[in-house]
Amino acid sequence: MKRGLAATLLLLPVCLLILAGGTADAAAACKPERKVEIATRGGPAYGTLQYHRMAPLKMKEVALTFDDGPDPHTTPRILDILDANCIKATFFVVGYYAERHPEIVREIAARGHTIGTHTWSHPNNLRHLSLAAARRQIRRGFAAVEKALATAPAADRRRLAPFFRFPGLNDSKHLMGWLGARNIATLSCEFGADDWKRISASQVRRRAVRNINSVGRGVIILHDTKPHTAAALPGIIKDLRKKGYRFVQLTPAPGARQLAASAHDALISPVAVAKKDVPELRGTRHATADDILEPAISVQ
Repeated sequence: MKRGLAATLLLLPVCLLILAGGTADAAAACKPERKVEIATRGGPAYGTLQYHRMAPLKMKEVALTFDDGPDPHTTPRILDILDANCIKATFFVVGYYAERHPEIVREIAARGHTIGTHTWSHPNNLRHLSLAAARRQIRRGFAAVEKALATAPAADRRRLAPFFRFPGLNDSKHLMGWLGARNIATLSCEFGADDWKRISASQVRRRAVRNINSVGRGVIILHDTKPHTAAALPGIIKDLRKKGYRFVQLTPAPGARQLAASAHDALISPVAVAKKDVPELRGTRHATADDILEPAISVQ
């Protein structure tokens, strides 16, 4: 009886890794993936779904990005799947949820992922706000992530990159210029999987693979708030690797954070500040459980 229990306990980590979408051997023998450095000077915009410029990915390279978290139910599961498959992603964090779940933001950073921001409360179209309110949404989003990381080790605090993604991909010429003056890059995508819709995990998987395969390389938007995304992710990874795709991590170019921090009226600090020193910005609506965190355009 004792021998059987001991064997079961030894096999448990392997089983958990397999359920997460990988194997014990894969998790133990991760090879460093290629890091794709993103230039941020002047606030360039990336993602050919909307813009002319693509992040410098090679053919059959894919960068996974996740929006709208952190979510205590699904983000940890997605982090485990990424670990099991030796993949580093980029998480575009909503400030309100970062404030509610700072421990998950620290976990994202501790596991080596890149962090960008996605406003304070995810209004679906910043163009519908006054310029002052829209700027406050962006500024407070950065401040909330810095606050969440304030107690993390220095290496983890540096995971916050000068990257921003517009909610619903609804950009604004004025706001992009304002971000550019602060050396913050705007990141869109090449494709999505429509996982913000009420579709099944198998549909998310099929759409992700189909859309990636139609372009051959690029950045995909997924959402770490969606259970069907977590369910689909192991299959997406498996299918793409069978087709010869490699996963890469988006990282800011050397010196990008310092460049952003040195800008006039900067949105990001050179070194994450102490928790007590992060200003509490007022006047923006808090997100609620009823908020619809979905893009206004379909990224099929």
